[in-house]
Order: sequence, then C-alpha cells, then structure tokens
Amino acid sequence: MESSELRILIVEDDPIIATDIKLLLRNEGFQVVGHAKNAIRAYDLLVSTNPNFIILDIHLGTGPSGIDVAEVIHSKYDLPYIFLTSFSDSNTLAAAQEQGPYGYLVKPFQEKTLLTTITIAWSNHQRLKTKNQLNFDKLDISLTSKEKEICQLLFSGNSYKQICETLAFSMNTLKFHVKNIYSKLGVNGRAELTHRFLS
Repeated sequence: MESSELRILIVEDDPIIATDIKLLLRNEGFQVVGHAKNAIRAYDLLVSTNPNFIILDIHLGTGPSGIDVAEVIHSKYDLPYIFLTSFSDSNTLAAAQEQGPYGYLVKPFQEKTLLTTITIAWSNHQRLKTKNQLNFDKLDISLTSKEKEICQLLFSGNSYKQICETLAFSMNTLKFHVKNIYSKLGVNGRAELTHRFLS
C-alpha cells in the first residue's frame, strides 16, 4: 500500500489527540483531508473532502456519536473506517462490532499500532472489493446455510442493522448466530473473520 493512496478523515473530539494523529499520519506520507470534532461536521466533511478512509472516535461529546456516524457511512458510503475509543467495556465493544469496523483501537494507543491497523484495514477493504463470494470449501468446519449467509454479509461489510433487515432477524437472533459463527471459526471479530477467508 502506498500511503499516498489514502485520503483520511479524522473524527475526534479531543483536539490534542486529533493533532497528534494528524501529525503522525502526515509524517508517514498519508493525506489528511479533514478533522471533525463532532458528527455534524463529520457528515459535512464526508461530502466535501471525499475521504477514502476514516478514523472515528466512538464518543464525540454531546450530539450523535461515532456509532451514529458509522451508520451513515454504511448507508451512504462504501468506506473503511476504524474506531478509536477510551472505553474498552463490553457494551462499547458490542456496539462497535455491530457496525462492522475494519479495526478497533483503545486509547492510549501506540503510534505503530495505529499505522499497522490502518494498513491492514485498507488492505482488507481493497481485497473485499475484488472478492465477492466466500469460499466455504476451504474451511474444515461445517456451517449451516444461514451461517454462511451471515458470513457473506459480514464479509461484505454490512452492519448488524443491515443484516437484520436483509434476513428479517431480530438483533438478538443475529448476535446469537454471529457468536456461534465466531466460536466455530475460532475468531474474535469481523476483522479476524475477514482474514480467515482472505488468507
């Protein structure tokens, strides 16, 4: 990956963290197209700056959260993004997983970890664009037809909400199936699921 390929939008309400990220990325050759400190500004910059990658804080102070921004990204754009958060509790993690990010980092994070996460997320997104159907034959694990359908939708970047609408599932039913799929495949989330099929 050439760092110049990426046009990164940073959505982060803490100005010090946002500035640190911006400087790090620019020093590594990435193009930072904008910084939004809240969801409303993020919506504007998604249109006006044409990013192709987003670094998205989950908690943006008052108003819509990063989870809300992620829903807009899923419904209107086909863009990879990673979540940043100061919170690593199970509720925050579960809410983040429902959106299908390409990565999840807990603050404070190491600079190298951020750069690696961006690189892997971009690579996975690019491979997903060129690969439409999963090859379940290469797995040594038996999945039901419904589990295969859910895997395909997860792999394609659909949010939990979109999958529920597509399959006419309740959120609890989907979570039950996803938990079983992850357990069967020995993965901990969508990023590992994607890697399992791409490797």
